[in-house]
Amino acid sequence: MKYKKLAIFGIITYILQVISSAQNSGGEYTMPPILIIVSGLASLTFMILAVVYLWKTQKLTSSLYLIFTLISLINYSPFIRIVNFVIFLWVISLLWAMAKYEKLSQNSEKNTNINLK
Repeated sequence: MKYKKLAIFGIITYILQVISSAQNSGGEYTMPPILIIVSGLASLTFMILAVVYLWKTQKLTSSLYLIFTLISLINYSPFIRIVNFVIFLWVISLLWAMAKYEKLSQNSEKNTNINLK
């Protein structure tokens, strides 16, 4: 999975998380359990892939994202939510930027191969 596709997948998983966490006034979830399960699995998949893809270049960011995502499973205080969201946005922006860099590097390789022939 390329960086841009992974960034888009991350945005979709975040939207899916928000939709699946809807509750009524009694505190009960209004969405079907299967949607909640799919949302959780998609979020877990994105977290693992983002950490793997960013590990070589951004070890600190990927470590922080992993740590705060795991902390948010245990303690979902407003502070943790805000920090987790900011790190999520940073991860998405890094993936998007790496997609642009990857495209430039591929174009550079093509130009080098053409010049060598």
